Amino acid sequence: MDWIVQYGQVVAFLAQLLYWAGMVLFLGYAVWQYKRWVNFQMGVGKSGKLNTDKNVDADIKVEEFVE
Repeated sequence: MDWIVQYGQVVAFLAQLLYWAGMVLFLGYAVWQYKRWVNFQMGVGKSGKLNTDKNVDADIKVEEFVE
C-alpha cells in the first residue's frame, strides 16, 4: 500500500480529470437534448426548417373564415 502514499497526488489528479471530462460530456449531452426538445416544441425538423407544409389544410380553413 505504499504506492498510494507515493502516487496519491497523481491518482487524485487523474481522478479529477476523469470526473471533469465526465461532467463536460454530461453537460454537452444535456444541452444537445435541450436543443432537440426546443426544436421539437417549435416544430423544427431535422432539416432546420419549420414544418409548415403539414398544416396546409388548417391554413386553408383559417383563410376561408377570414373572408
